[in-house]
Amino acid sequence: MHSCREELHTYAVSPAQSVNSLPTRLSQLPAHLGLTAHQLRSPLAEATFGLKPESACLMVLEAGRARIGAGEAGWRIEAPRFVWLAGGARTDLRLSPGSRGEILMISRAALSNVLPASAFGDELSRVLTSDLSLPLGDERAQVTRLLGDLRGELAGGAPGAAIMAGHILSMLLIQLWRGVKAGRERPDVATGGLVQGFIQLAGLHLREHWEVGQYAAALGVSRDRLSAAVRRATGRAPQVWLHEALHREAVELLSNSGLQAAQVGFRLGFSDPAYFNRFFKRMEGVPPSRFRRRLTRRSAPATSFAAWP
Repeated sequence: MHSCREELHTYAVSPAQSVNSLPTRLSQLPAHLGLTAHQLRSPLAEATFGLKPESACLMVLEAGRARIGAGEAGWRIEAPRFVWLAGGARTDLRLSPGSRGEILMISRAALSNVLPASAFGDELSRVLTSDLSLPLGDERAQVTRLLGDLRGELAGGAPGAAIMAGHILSMLLIQLWRGVKAGRERPDVATGGLVQGFIQLAGLHLREHWEVGQYAAALGVSRDRLSAAVRRATGRAPQVWLHEALHREAVELLSNSGLQAAQVGFRLGFSDPAYFNRFFKRMEGVPPSRFRRRLTRRSAPATSFAAWP
């Protein structure tokens, strides 16, 4: 009988290592395209995989159970499940014995390339900023077929494979979005974790400036219980966590878009530019206009021989 490690290696991954760095039975697109597919198998014993923060992950758990992270914020998943991990933090994926599925690692650049430059693209991007877990229902056959088509493009290397892979990824993300719009993203507190549920809902309603009480009501718990759980997991009160999340989005838009400060504020749900300016200054220490000028100065090319290395 093979050992657990040998069996897992046969299926392209071995325990306690990153799926990004391991060989795979699935052929892969060229690395510059930013897409890598892996089969997940745990036939004999629990297997642990490290997920790198620089990649988002789209996973389908076909059978068995999985756990992402640990502690209060740990996320327990029962198959069949469609899972999106937005990335940004190193974490572990643990599969129980007999579990199987597939995972697609997506670079930031690859994700940006498939999001349309439209109002729908903005909405889809907003949904994808949070981790999501949806039950697979009637769309299960279509999602499975799309993943099979994607594997074929990864393996075949036919002309136009990169374009086809991008279109297939777009369709998978739209399936995920449809599940969210249908309301199936509401987390099951018993299986998904209260804090994880709060983070999921924040990804959807952050720009609507929901009050903490609204999050508690949506999760079916008291405000005090939600506050205690978020404090234990993050060290912050829910309102502080929400303000920090809005601040991060503001910094991202001011740093990487051509939007004016007032437009950034409107996009983040601030109807009054002056209120957005006060909020940003309280969080960052300087108003948005000065923050952007500081970025511009830092990125300006050297104009003196003295600045040369």
